[in-house]
Amino acid sequence: MSILRSTSRLRPSRVLSSVRPRGQISCESRRPSSSTTATATSYVTSLLRKADYENYVATLFTPSQSRQAVWAVRAFNVETALIRENVKNPQIGKGRIAWWRDAIDKVYDGKPPIHPVTELLARALDAAPLSKSWFKRILTEREANLQDPQYATIADLERYAENTAAALLYLQLEALGLQNPQADHAASHIGKAIGIATILRATPFHVEERRFYLPSEIMAKHALSAETIFRSGPSPELEEVVFEVATAANDHLITARSFLKESPPQAHPALLSAIPADMYLQALEKANFNIFDPKLGKRNWKLPFRLWSAARTKTI
Repeated sequence: MSILRSTSRLRPSRVLSSVRPRGQISCESRRPSSSTTATATSYVTSLLRKADYENYVATLFTPSQSRQAVWAVRAFNVETALIRENVKNPQIGKGRIAWWRDAIDKVYDGKPPIHPVTELLARALDAAPLSKSWFKRILTEREANLQDPQYATIADLERYAENTAAALLYLQLEALGLQNPQADHAASHIGKAIGIATILRATPFHVEERRFYLPSEIMAKHALSAETIFRSGPSPELEEVVFEVATAANDHLITARSFLKESPPQAHPALLSAIPADMYLQALEKANFNIFDPKLGKRNWKLPFRLWSAARTKTI
């Protein structure tokens, strides 16, 4: 990440730097037809544009023969991530997670339920060997998240990110037909950066619902509690907490770049999701790590150009 110029309120020690290199649908089953696939693709792309716009734009740089599979994988992620946001009762949420577990099993048995995402996943399996274990890992983490866990440390946040955002990137690499250790290492670090950045980005929304996921260990170091933030919102102490968490995400991007240099160029489209996370962290730094700054909620018009430039230069 490039270093942004300090503002009058931003001490040099708080500039991000290279700290260290490193709704359910019928379960009736059938094989999707071409017309069904077209309808499913329309549903999935509409879902991604609305709920995962930045990553949807990144997928447009995926080779056309793999794009539909990548869309299916990302739509699965959106559908399962929204369960916690749409359901207040954890038991109902567990029921929906169970439906998706069963649906994934049926997809791998060649009998996908009638649902746009599972129909596209069935098509994807015809073209690429997607590992069922990554889908199951994402679902396990989504189920744990229904209980609104309090993460104690950065390592806890990293485990969450590895089991969600990184697992998603492993599936995208598989959709591209790639199995490469260096690309996997890059994906792991990018996934951790994305997961942590996503938690940061969603914090204002979570606070409105009296939920809080930033590590309690760092909060305690700065004499902060979730209750204080619920009552008072922004503070210099919270900016210090956010800075530490954002630095961890930035460190993962730095490490990912070193692995990317050793990865096959064909892996690059799966790793472009690093760009929206990087742009958010840069914007957060510009906002002096005030996570409630309203500018952070605006869509960045530079994203398509940044993605195009990264795709052309094979960088992140």
